[in-house]
Amino acid sequence: MSVKNEHTSKVILVTGSSSGFGRLTAETLARQGHRVYAAMRDPAGRNSLAAAGLMGLVTGEGLDLHTIELDVTNSASIEAAVAQVVEEQGSIDVLVNNAGVMNVGITEGYTLEQVKQQMEVNFFGPIQLDRAVIPHMRKQQSGLLIHVSSLAGRLVFPYFGVYCASKFSLEAVAESYRYELSAQGIDSVIVEPGPFGTPLISKSPKPEDQERLSDYGDVAEFPDKMLASFEAFYKTDDAVNPQVVADDILKLINMSHKERPLRTVSGLDYGLRDLNSLAEPIQKKLLETLGLSNMDPAGQPA
Repeated sequence: MSVKNEHTSKVILVTGSSSGFGRLTAETLARQGHRVYAAMRDPAGRNSLAAAGLMGLVTGEGLDLHTIELDVTNSASIEAAVAQVVEEQGSIDVLVNNAGVMNVGITEGYTLEQVKQQMEVNFFGPIQLDRAVIPHMRKQQSGLLIHVSSLAGRLVFPYFGVYCASKFSLEAVAESYRYELSAQGIDSVIVEPGPFGTPLISKSPKPEDQERLSDYGDVAEFPDKMLASFEAFYKTDDAVNPQVVADDILKLINMSHKERPLRTVSGLDYGLRDLNSLAEPIQKKLLETLGLSNMDPAGQPA
């Protein structure tokens, strides 16, 4: 089996590329000379304008950028997309699991079906994608799985309970992959963006169980007021440009396996960088206690 050079142009699949972090990441990586597959649902239909915009960059800037249909809640769609990239390029070097949805509201007000849908997009979809690309990365003894999480993957915000659950779950599996795949040349990392003005907030699904919501009285209005305050903040000069997330993803791709951090916080952090720094030696000690310190690529000599 061949071993690919970590610093050459890479074949990269980015999910959720119709807008937000995904769109910025696809553009940024392509402009750096990478071969990028910008995945989205229905690029010939509902996302045709987004797809056309990306293809305009191919014509205008000569980028190696391709749009591809991928619904992270559909197993057949996942398999087909990965198979297409591998057939056309021979491999996938980097997967950016970015597609997501953010439920913000009274947690009890979300029906079980709504909770399942949140988990399908933010957790089960990325895990299926990881499983689809890992065998191809294993063959070449190299690869990078990037999981776009959130501050809410480590910190719990009231009214974000369902969203937090999906991101906590994602981070748990992403970190476990970090250890379990390290000996095979495959790395798994996590990006934790702070609050940014992306379509996630405007598209946030609302709780549907009106009977449960009625028990909260005026409190049921708090989540919408919170979202409105966020959207007002994003219009101020203090708001952070979401481009920093794409830039952080690019930096991770350019790093070697051994120097790449497990977690990268992008933008405002509400103390998460400190929390991650405090937790890191505890996790390292756990691995040492279990006799598994050799599974952490960051702990290995360069």
